[in-house]
Amino acid sequence: MDEFRPKPWLTPAQQVQHLESEGIKFELTSKDAAERYLKANNNFFRINLFRKGFPKYAGGLNDGLFIDLDFGMLRDLAIIDYEFRQVLLSISIDVEHFSKLQLLRYLEAHREDGYSVVEKYIASNNRKLQNGKTVNSVKSEIDRGAKGCYTNQIIADYPGYRYPVWAFVELIPFGTFNHFLLFIANKDRDKKLKSRYYQLQSVKALRNACGHNNCIIDDLKGGTPSHEISRNVKNALRAVGYSDITLSTKLSNDRIQQIATTLYLHHLIASPGVVAAKGVQLHQSVNRMYRNAHYYDKNDPVKSSFSFFKGMVDTWYPMN
Repeated sequence: MDEFRPKPWLTPAQQVQHLESEGIKFELTSKDAAERYLKANNNFFRINLFRKGFPKYAGGLNDGLFIDLDFGMLRDLAIIDYEFRQVLLSISIDVEHFSKLQLLRYLEAHREDGYSVVEKYIASNNRKLQNGKTVNSVKSEIDRGAKGCYTNQIIADYPGYRYPVWAFVELIPFGTFNHFLLFIANKDRDKKLKSRYYQLQSVKALRNACGHNNCIIDDLKGGTPSHEISRNVKNALRAVGYSDITLSTKLSNDRIQQIATTLYLHHLIASPGVVAAKGVQLHQSVNRMYRNAHYYDKNDPVKSSFSFFKGMVDTWYPMN
């Protein structure tokens, strides 16, 4: 078993020296400017995440050093990531809101009892422990909200967990809402609703990453996806104009797959006014990607991913 060796805490000046020792240049951004940036704008760990998208020399005198990587590129990607992440967070919240609205309309159209469907769903989450006690994860989530100022009044208005569905969807987090939707899809044997559940799982994953301030474009290489993308989303991407080869490459990356699913659902279910407003923000974000596009002429995963994002935004969020 390898001995664990903790990494030393480096000052911003030492961080710059360490990056330089890895072959990273300081031509687009000087060492002094890089040090100031690391002090005031971003931490060393986060900026380091973007290195993994760049190749290294294999063999020879420069073995293990980065090829044509400048600190200015890492800084540029960190800024792009921040701006893109902000608009995607807002968009994923929109998807959650309009998904709840659509489910209410679905239940209304199916003449569902707004109280009994919630009662049955909550009961389906009962779990017996070895000691004989029964726990319920949904009730526990609701109980936690009873202490907060945003949902405590709704909870107080409906004692005994007897909620109408229109109040219930406002109490539960996105993940629980998705499972509630799946419960209804299985109950009604509705394949379209079940497909929507899987799409929303991708939106939730992206929403959580954005909400926790995780970097989202620090790894854009192809790989092995956790899940196959929805057929509806893939067909919509074909309509954008992407070839099956491009889709096979891009959708093998979980991050890109989640972004594509989120943008697809948003432009499909959000109101026209919301789509137009978020379209403005998305176009600004894409324009920022292309401000220094020449930096990435030798980095196909980054260059082609920016083009992929632009194609979706141009098609699904056209500017008047």
